[in-house]
Amino acid sequence: MKALRTPIALACAALLVACSTPGGVVATKRVALPTPFDRALPLAAVDQLPDIAAVQWAECDEQPEPWQCGTIEVPLDYRRADSAGMVDIAVTRLPATGADPIGSLVLNPGGPGGSGLDLAWSYASSFPPELVDRFDLVGFDPRGVGRSTPIDCGDLNRTFRVVLRDCLANSGDLLPYVGTQNAARDMEQLRKALGDEQLTYLGFSYGTALGAVYADLFPGSVRALVLDGSVDPAAGEYNVDGTAAGSYGSPFYGVQDFGGTVDVFLELCDATRHCLAGPRAAELLDDLYFDVSDAGTDYFDEWDPEVTPGQVDGIVTSAMYNTDLWVPLAVGLNDAAEGDASTLAALGSFLEAGYPRVENSFDNLTEANIAIYCADFAGRHGEFSVDWCSGWPETAEPLPPIVAVDVANPIVVIGTDGDPATPGFLAPEMAEALGDAVSVRWEGAGHTAFLHSDCVDELVVDYLVRLTPPKNRSRCGFTDDVNTTVARAEQVFQLDRDRFRVRLASVFEAEGSSPAEASCLAEGLVAEGADAVLVYARMGVQHPEYTSLRRRLERECATG
Repeated sequence: MKALRTPIALACAALLVACSTPGGVVATKRVALPTPFDRALPLAAVDQLPDIAAVQWAECDEQPEPWQCGTIEVPLDYRRADSAGMVDIAVTRLPATGADPIGSLVLNPGGPGGSGLDLAWSYASSFPPELVDRFDLVGFDPRGVGRSTPIDCGDLNRTFRVVLRDCLANSGDLLPYVGTQNAARDMEQLRKALGDEQLTYLGFSYGTALGAVYADLFPGSVRALVLDGSVDPAAGEYNVDGTAAGSYGSPFYGVQDFGGTVDVFLELCDATRHCLAGPRAAELLDDLYFDVSDAGTDYFDEWDPEVTPGQVDGIVTSAMYNTDLWVPLAVGLNDAAEGDASTLAALGSFLEAGYPRVENSFDNLTEANIAIYCADFAGRHGEFSVDWCSGWPETAEPLPPIVAVDVANPIVVIGTDGDPATPGFLAPEMAEALGDAVSVRWEGAGHTAFLHSDCVDELVVDYLVRLTPPKNRSRCGFTDDVNTTVARAEQVFQLDRDRFRVRLASVFEAEGSSPAEASCLAEGLVAEGADAVLVYARMGVQHPEYTSLRRRLERECATG
C-alpha cells in the first residue's frame, strides 16, 4: 500500500508482531443486541463482577524472554455475565527486575483502539529504570482491539457501505459492548487476575478516559493513576441530555488543536538554523501545497511517483504528535521545496508502519477506533444522531461524564500546552471533575508528556513508586534548563546523536547487516553525516549524499 492514509495516531511507537492469536466471542447462539438507548434512564450499573482466575503466563511467540504473554476471559456483557458469552483479553508483562517489586504497572496507549501490547513492547526500554525495577510492566489489548477479541471489518479499501456490512456480519455481536465502561470493568478483572490488591495505571490520551471511568466505577481499587493527555471529562454529558456539552462542540472525547501545534513548530523552526525548513517555514509550507506535485520521489521506492497536497497535510498533521519527528519533517519540507519529495514520502511511510516497514497482521486500529467511539456515544437517529455511527448498532453502555471520586491517593492528570490531540487546558478540568486529583502542566509540544520531559518523568516516578503526588498545578518547562525561544529551538531541532546512533544500528540490522557491521556504520554516519544524512538513513531514503557516504563506510567497516 503506497498511498498514505492520514493515520489515527496514538502515543505509541511502531507496531510489533503479536504474541498470541486473536480470539472470538464465545457463545453457543447469537447474542441479542441491546435495546435502543433511552436517555431518560440512568447509565447502567453493575454491582458485582464475577470471579476470575489468575493469568497463566507463558512465553510470547514473537517476543524474547523475559517477556511473558497470557489471556484472560471476561464477560461480553457484565449485566448478563452468565449468559452473554465471553471475550478474550490478550496480556503481556515484563517482570520487575528488582528485589522489592511493588506490583503491576498497567499501560494503555489510547486511540481508542491502540494496542497495549505494542505499547509495552515498544516503550519498555525507554522507561525510567526505577519503574522497570519496581513494577511488572503490563500491557493489554482492550476488547475489540488487536490480539484480544477483535473488531473485524475485512478489507478497509472498499466503500464504507461494504465495510459496514462486513463489520456487522463479522462483529455484530461485539460492537455494542466495546465501550469504555466495559473496558474499565475488564481492567478491574485484569487487576484481580494479576493478583494486585489495587491498580497502578499509566494511561495516555483516550487512555485517560479509560482511567477516569475506572476510578469512578472502582474507587476502592485505585492505588495510583497517571492520566497523561486528558480528554474532556464532560464528553459523556452528550449521552445524558443529547447536547454537545463537551468542549469539542459535537459528540467527541474533546477539542483538538493541530493548527496550534503547527504554529509552535513553525515558530521554533524560524528561530534556529538547525531547522532546514526555516527561516520562513510558514511561507515554505504554504507554497509547498501548490508545488509538491511537481516534486518526485526518486530516492524512496515504497511510494507513488509523487506526494499529493492532501498527503502533505496528513504528514504534517501526524508529525505534530511527537517533536522527535520535527527534524525529519523539516528535512522533508526543505527537500520537497527544492524538488525532491522522497523524504516526505519516506516520513509518510514511516508514520504508517515504521522503517523498515512492519506490517502488523493484528493491527485493527481504524475499525476498533470507530467501533469504540460509536459504543461510547449514544444516538443513531433524529436530533440525537451521531453522524459517524450511521448504520452502527445501538450502544449498550455509552461513555459517562466523569464525576468526583474518593481514592486512597490523589490521581495525577498531565496536560501539554502544545498537545494537538488533547490540549493541555483539559487536564485541570479533568482533575477538577475527579476531585481527588492534581494536575501537572508541561509547557511543551506534542501528544502527551511522559518520556518527553525529565521534569515530568521525575514527578511520575516519585508518584508511582513512593505515592508522593506533585503539588496541584505543578509546571515543567518545555525544555530542561533552557527558557528562551532560541535556546528551546536549538534543543528541539538539534539531533541527539547518541540516540540516533542506537536507532541507526537497529535499522541497519533490520536491513540485513550483521550487528558488528551495523554498529560500525552507525558510528561512522553519526561522526561524519549531516543531520539530513542521518534522517535519510533512518527513513530509508536513498539520497546520493547518504548512499555515497554509506558505500565508503561499508568498505572501511569491512576492512576493520
